[in-house]
Amino acid sequence: MRKLELLILASRRATENQEFTDTAGIQDEEFIQYFNDGQEEIHSKLNALFPHILMAQKVVQLVQGQEGYTIPSDVYLGTRIDMIEFSPTGLTQDYYSIKKGSLKERLNGSETNPSFYIRNGNQILLQPAPQSGSGTIRISYQKAIPRLDIKRATVETVTLGAGNTISTLILDDALLFDRDALLEEGYISITDKDGVVKMESIPIDDISTSGVVTISAGFTYQTGETIAAGDCVLRGKKSTQFSQLPDVCEKYLLEYCNARILVRDSSSDSAAVGQVLIRVEGTLQTAFAEPDNDPDYVPVLDAQYLGWDSF
Repeated sequence: MRKLELLILASRRATENQEFTDTAGIQDEEFIQYFNDGQEEIHSKLNALFPHILMAQKVVQLVQGQEGYTIPSDVYLGTRIDMIEFSPTGLTQDYYSIKKGSLKERLNGSETNPSFYIRNGNQILLQPAPQSGSGTIRISYQKAIPRLDIKRATVETVTLGAGNTISTLILDDALLFDRDALLEEGYISITDKDGVVKMESIPIDDISTSGVVTISAGFTYQTGETIAAGDCVLRGKKSTQFSQLPDVCEKYLLEYCNARILVRDSSSDSAAVGQVLIRVEGTLQTAFAEPDNDPDYVPVLDAQYLGWDSF
C-alpha cells in the first residue's frame, strides 16, 4: 500500500482539492483524520468477519510463582486473544494449548505447570502459577494496527543510554520539521523509511526550535526497539506512514476519504461516491471470505477422550 502522503495527493486529485493554503482550502490534517477513520472502519469489519487475517504472536518469559502477566499492548481492543500456549521448557516443541477459565476457578497459592488461564483486566492469570522460571507462554491474538500519519521530521542525532533510555534526540531542522504538530499529542513515534515502527510511545515535554527533543522523565523503551539517524518522526503514540491493512484495502481507504471530503464540500457527487464505497466494501468481503482452499476442520479440544485411531 502506498504511503499516506501519496494517498492524500490521490484523494485531492479525485475530489478536486489540489489548491489550498494555510488559511484556505482543506488542510492535510483533515485528510489524515478521514484516512484514519476509514482504516478503523474497515479494520473493525475485517476483524469481526475474518479474525485470522491480522494475527500476531508474542512469547512471554515466565517467572516462578508469578500468576499475572500483562497482555500485549497491541491486542485489538485489548480483548481479542485467540489462544494461549504453555511450554514448560520454553522450547517450541513443548508448547501445548491451555484453556480459558473464570475468576471463580482461581487457584490461590498453587504452583505447578499451568493448565488454564483467566482474563482479568489487562492481565492473564496463569492457573496454577508456574513452578519454574524456565517456561514461556505464546499468545496468539488479533493485533491492533498503528494510526496513519505523515512524516513530520527526520532524526539527525540520537544517543541511546543505559537501561533502555534515550540520552539525546535531535531532529534535523534543515529538513521537514513540523514542530507544532509533534507537540500536539505529547507523544512521538519513530519509523524507518518503509513505515516499520522502530520505537513507539515516546513522551515529550518540548522540542526546541533547533530540533532538540526533551523526553519526559522516566521513559524507557522496550527491548528490541531502537532509533538511528535518518529515521522518520511521526506524531502520536504508535503511528506509521503505511497502513498495515492488506494492500487490497487501499481502494477502500481512498473511496472512504473521497466520500467524506465530498460530503464536507457539500458536493452533488458524494452520493455516487458513497455507492462506490459500498461496492468496494462488498468486493473486499468477498475477497477475504475464502482466504485459501484448505478446508477447515472442527478443532479437537479434548483429544484425551478420543482413541488414537481417531487421528
